[in-house]
Amino acid sequence: MSAKYKAAIIGHTGQGNYGHGLDVVYADMPEVEVVAVADPDPEGLAAASERIGAARSYADFREMLVQEEVDLVNVCPRVVTPHAEMAIAAAESGAKGIFCEKPVAATLAEADAILAVCEQRNVRMAVAHRRANPYEQHAKKLVDAGEIGQLQVLRGRGKWDHRAGAEDLAVLGPHMMDSMRYFAGADVVWAHAHIAQDGREITLDDVREGNEGIGPIAGNSLAAYYVFANGVTAHFESQPGDTAARVNSRWFGFEAHGSEGIIALRNSPNGEMYIHRHGMFIPDGEIAWQRVLLDEWEAVPENDRTHHSNMQ
Repeated sequence: MSAKYKAAIIGHTGQGNYGHGLDVVYADMPEVEVVAVADPDPEGLAAASERIGAARSYADFREMLVQEEVDLVNVCPRVVTPHAEMAIAAAESGAKGIFCEKPVAATLAEADAILAVCEQRNVRMAVAHRRANPYEQHAKKLVDAGEIGQLQVLRGRGKWDHRAGAEDLAVLGPHMMDSMRYFAGADVVWAHAHIAQDGREITLDDVREGNEGIGPIAGNSLAAYYVFANGVTAHFESQPGDTAARVNSRWFGFEAHGSEGIIALRNSPNGEMYIHRHGMFIPDGEIAWQRVLLDEWEAVPENDRTHHSNMQ
């Protein structure tokens, strides 16, 4: 099968690298040919060129977008600072699709600027969130089919690790916000939140610069409450957790609470799904949680699951 689309990859070794597998997302898609990669780090560029199989490589992504005529551009670095410049340049280059690592931008103003250019140029942009995970897709179908009755509440949490609080919200919170909005099927109309540091109110002295370009943050404990336009409510919480137990990835996820059952999604991006056939969780064991296994997904090696999730 000959390639139908041409793609270019933007990375930055040492400054967010290539995100969570965004550089190799097209490896098993014969309809897409990766023709170029850009990375200002010489060693990283050489390694990426070999790994991706790109015919041409550039130290400057701007030059690449001028020289190459591509349909798709992947903005891969985990560091969020350059995302807006990269995404806007990709949209203005004539590309028709952009795949971007989260968070999509460092500020709301940057996000608005990206959106404006994409709308003006008729460019589709996707962010590497978790909704394409097979378990999340399966759970959404069950919720929409009424398997747990009427959806009432969504409860999300970060990893509760060394990033607990504001950094957990900024780095992993976007995944949960996207997933909960996806399941609710509506936009948030109001929200309320509280942030603390070691159990006390935060002060200006607690403000610090977050990692990966996320900007100033404060607090290692937060709780937020949201209401969607259709009446569904949602919660997000992050507290200092037990990092020694090494269960933080399995703790990361959310539950969809319905009038007749609960679905829990955990351990993103590998994915775990559980269902409780009662609208209230009763810890007496009479109605037990059941794990849901998707054979096709379980057959994918764990190290490849981020890549396969992005492919979706």
